[in-house]
Amino acid sequence: MQQQLVLPISWSFSKEASGYVVTECNEYAVKWLEKWPFQSRGNFVCLVGEKGAGKTHLATLWATRQNAEIINTTDEVFSKWYNISLEKTQQKYFVLDDADELKDDVLLFYIYNTIQSQNAYLLMTAKTYPCTWHLELDDVKSRLATVNVIRIQRPTEAAMNSIIERMLLQRGIRTTPAITEYIANRIERSYESINYWISRIDHHLISKKAKASINNIKYLWMPAAE
Repeated sequence: MQQQLVLPISWSFSKEASGYVVTECNEYAVKWLEKWPFQSRGNFVCLVGEKGAGKTHLATLWATRQNAEIINTTDEVFSKWYNISLEKTQQKYFVLDDADELKDDVLLFYIYNTIQSQNAYLLMTAKTYPCTWHLELDDVKSRLATVNVIRIQRPTEAAMNSIIERMLLQRGIRTTPAITEYIANRIERSYESINYWISRIDHHLISKKAKASINNIKYLWMPAAE
């Protein structure tokens, strides 16, 4: 039985590579970024995946390897990018997180041209493909159409079990195949759902001072008493 998500519970991930769960759903993206930009062409990559898919985590791992500067769309993007374009810096690697939330065609055009003119490299993360972004300037659309796009696929049944098991272990919760399967069969097949329910299970077990078992977590899926 699936239950509607109510609270957006988040958890800060480990920035170490060992904390990132590689499955058949994200393996292609992981391998692609391991090679880029040295063995793969293009100055631009857009990493696409649904909310909670681990885009920021994977982009952070790439940024750590390349010593890249990470810019989030909640930052003062224009002022930061203006400084970047003026400075004669050796910095050649950048990440623009949540690029699809940047509602400014002119700024996107400016960012693209800055990267291209400085022969730098930009990794963008987004929930949707660049061709679906609500853009008005044809010049921006045509440039973004040339960007390499790699996608984190929706979790398969096997991936669900692997991710649930790893996330529980990362929180110090010992688990068994029966427990992970019990959880996977009762939640929506999405990364957002996994993040939500792992956080809720963790909070529930801490509050009850209990160990992980089906008996200790099954109450989370029981209907509330009238």
